[in-house]
Amino acid sequence: MIAYCPKPYFMPVSISHCLLNCAHCRGIYLHQMVRAHSEDELLAFGEQFKGHGMLISGGFDRDGRLINLKKIHSALSLLKERFFIAIHPGFIDETLAEEISASCHMAFVDIPADEAISPVFGLSASTDDYIHTMEMLLDAGVKVSPHITIGLHFGEVKEYEVFDRIKNYRYEKLVLNVVVPTAHTPFEKVHVNPQEVLEFIGEVKKFGKPYAIGCMRPRMLDRELIDLGVTEMANPSREALAYAEKRGIDVRVLHWCCGIPERDILEYHQRP
Repeated sequence: MIAYCPKPYFMPVSISHCLLNCAHCRGIYLHQMVRAHSEDELLAFGEQFKGHGMLISGGFDRDGRLINLKKIHSALSLLKERFFIAIHPGFIDETLAEEISASCHMAFVDIPADEAISPVFGLSASTDDYIHTMEMLLDAGVKVSPHITIGLHFGEVKEYEVFDRIKNYRYEKLVLNVVVPTAHTPFEKVHVNPQEVLEFIGEVKKFGKPYAIGCMRPRMLDRELIDLGVTEMANPSREALAYAEKRGIDVRVLHWCCGIPERDILEYHQRP
């Protein structure tokens, strides 16, 4: 099993505050990221950073676009020469897709179920719009690892149709997150049925394309995920690692984001 443990070598970087104020987050998770809201701040972080990669994300505007992404394009192009750059861009257009292709190695695209978009994100959008973003990035030559958050509609597992619609795209790896109850948000008391989560992941597993379990999930699921045969997991709990060892499962730790395929990691480390 591969345990992806990104920090402190692969750091999430927030390039903006958030105006979208989604129900499951309320901007709380931005506080766990490096703050770099300008090109100067981002380049200054790059000068002292001793790791090998960054996930560029942050806050979104009320149309679901990553704030400041265009403003830091030049800085990202420079950082790409030294670090592996992944971008979580939100909604884009074709011009921005081309710019992203020049300033990153990979993009992460969240693809929610229709039922969750308006009540959780407050957006007048559809699953089609998110898939179209992925298509524009792929057409621009960007490697994409889509993300699905299971149970995003206040704990209801509505993501089967999303997976059915994207499973035949030429993505790199599908990242599966699971909604968590976040304090001081409308999701504070949200509960998702663990068995329904495991059944959904089992369906993804049966399809046979690369996937990983992302860092957002209730850690109480970790042992069951190991029993299910999951082979790639971000930030597994100590109890899960001990359980894997007890079962005789070899665990390799990679200090990278789980959405990045191992072949890309090997290629990066083999650079001259």
